[in-house]
Amino acid sequence: MTYDLLIKNGRIIDGSGRPAFNGDVGVARGRIVELGRLDGPARRVIEADGRAVAPGFVDNHCHYDAQVLWDPLCTFSSHHGATSVIIGNCSLSLAPVKAPAHDKLAGMLSYVEAIPMDVLQAGVGWGWETFPEYMGTIAQRLAVNVGTFVGHSAVRLYAMGEDCSERAATDPELDVMRQVIRDALEAGALGLSITRNMNHFDIVGKRIPAGIRS
Repeated sequence: MTYDLLIKNGRIIDGSGRPAFNGDVGVARGRIVELGRLDGPARRVIEADGRAVAPGFVDNHCHYDAQVLWDPLCTFSSHHGATSVIIGNCSLSLAPVKAPAHDKLAGMLSYVEAIPMDVLQAGVGWGWETFPEYMGTIAQRLAVNVGTFVGHSAVRLYAMGEDCSERAATDPELDVMRQVIRDALEAGALGLSITRNMNHFDIVGKRIPAGIRS
């Protein structure tokens, strides 16, 4: 077999749980096709020289929801070996959102994750309203795999407006939330994220709606 890529003499950690072993990795047509001591021809050869060769790592709790728009590598994670990141955690996401609520939604992310508001205002173009539109926007220039949750706080703000943390949702508002979440899941969102922390506030001091409220 002719490999597209042959990684030689690596310390292979295959993700199965068994101990690392020394060997080679053969890749063809974008897939690993053989492991072991390989001698076939290859279009490209990398000498690993005993370095670890492993599947990509998943950084499963990130808040790159804004950063991914200007940093498609999600640099802090990818520079540490992660090839997949999961965003939209802690009930925080940048969609769905109506135009008048841009600053309020960004303010939640700013306060909870200590991201300067001026950075968010400069880097987030708000070219979306729905969650599928947000997913389509970030997908245009990704350099890592990104999975995203739809944030409960964003959904609640979208359905209820400014008093989203001040009262219980009405039945029609709950119907809107259900539809928004359904649309997000059908577009490929991983699920709904919530928070049980009742002491999160936005930049103007209003409590962020938490997932344990109705």
